[in-house]
Amino acid sequence: MHRVAVAGALLLALSITSLAAHDLNRRRAGWDGLIVLVEALADRFGPVEREAGFEALRPKLARSGLVPSLIFDDAAAWTMRGGDWRAFDLAGYASGGVYHIGIRAEAPRPSVRGQYKGSVKLLRLAAGRFEWTASDDLAIGQARPSDLAGALDTLIHFAERSTEASGRAAIAKVLPRASAQFGLLFRLETVSLQPDAQGATSVRLAVRLTPAGIGGFAPRHAAFLEKHAKPVNVSLIIADPAGVTWWTLEATDGLWTVRLRIKDGGLVPLEGLADRGLPGRLRARADLATRIGRFEVGARRLTADLTLTRTPGEKAFSARLLEEPDWRLPFLVETFLDSPLRYPFETPGSEVEWAIRESPHGNFLNRR
Repeated sequence: MHRVAVAGALLLALSITSLAAHDLNRRRAGWDGLIVLVEALADRFGPVEREAGFEALRPKLARSGLVPSLIFDDAAAWTMRGGDWRAFDLAGYASGGVYHIGIRAEAPRPSVRGQYKGSVKLLRLAAGRFEWTASDDLAIGQARPSDLAGALDTLIHFAERSTEASGRAAIAKVLPRASAQFGLLFRLETVSLQPDAQGATSVRLAVRLTPAGIGGFAPRHAAFLEKHAKPVNVSLIIADPAGVTWWTLEATDGLWTVRLRIKDGGLVPLEGLADRGLPGRLRARADLATRIGRFEVGARRLTADLTLTRTPGEKAFSARLLEEPDWRLPFLVETFLDSPLRYPFETPGSEVEWAIRESPHGNFLNRR
């Protein structure tokens, strides 16, 4: 859950003080909505029990991600099909302290907090090309986008008044159970808040992943994180079209570090004048690397155009990738996968979106 962990860990770790909690208690909708969202995520990403059909399908999907022809004509993989497309749905729900996920011919729309629907579709295009489309919808109960935005604004305001000592003490006081559970898998190593002459506050948060902390009750998950998550190295810069940096994220040997700058309850450029608010369009550039067995794999200069949506009923951002990065792959692998690696970046490119949306059918966390 790195896509929500940075925002959630940052705002909670840096900003929750007794005064902030008191203010949020007076705005119960935002505070309650934030709690409900966290609980829904805790259900979805807690202990998982996969039904047999889904368990059997997962390795097939992994093998065919870049070579879809391997799975397109596999009748056992799909519950829906047409002449040039194949699809299946997933349904998830929490029961008995475990989250259950299984394949469905057509999963129902989630209606209760924590219920989940996933959809996967594979489309065969001309000239032997394929296109994957995936979506996820998680019901988040009464958590409304506008309430959550208000709660986060309040937390950012209090982050500007906090210190590392007061922030750490407040976390333990206001959220004792969450702090204890969070501390099993993550160690908060640095919380730095530095006011500057522009009236802004530079923030540096460093969190270390500690898989051994959950080894006693989730040994397989701990081993997975130790093997696949800790070796990941990331260098990410978010800038506007003019090249001004707004925040950065770095990861090395399990230590994830975020740098940003805040003023008057919002983000401002990381350096220089603090007289501008966050624009609706940004550009991300990243270098990624990890190890798979004896090999180092990754990509340099992976770029994406980001679009932010900030309406009362929807908080979202989308990323469109149009430039193929410089791949770092084992000898000959890039040659064999030349077309599958290049095609996703050809016009109109590939797109991914995350959003919190309010609708007549309920409130949802969506991924497309």
